[in-house]
Amino acid sequence: MMKIAVVSAIVFALPLLLGTAYGAEAAADSLVGEVGSRTFAAAIAFGLAVISAGFGIARAGSAGLAASAERPEIRTIAIIISAFAEALAIYGIVIAFFILAA
Repeated sequence: MMKIAVVSAIVFALPLLLGTAYGAEAAADSLVGEVGSRTFAAAIAFGLAVISAGFGIARAGSAGLAASAERPEIRTIAIIISAFAEALAIYGIVIAFFILAA
């Protein structure tokens, strides 16, 4: 849980630090402000997707492991449910790339 907190803090803080580093030049060039805003939006989209995917994988993985210990025939279903939670992170990175490419 601590790793998730550290990684999410880095993901959220890095665009803020990069955006404030260019704050003095943003008045002269509006492109830097736009790039900073897009970077921040992409970081939020990806960060929230990864946090929610991690939460889903933790819950579905532990429940699937417990269920497959009792009934081994549902192991495949548990893996598929965990894969759906992992897809959230993939969707988040795709949306982040769309935001950065716009």
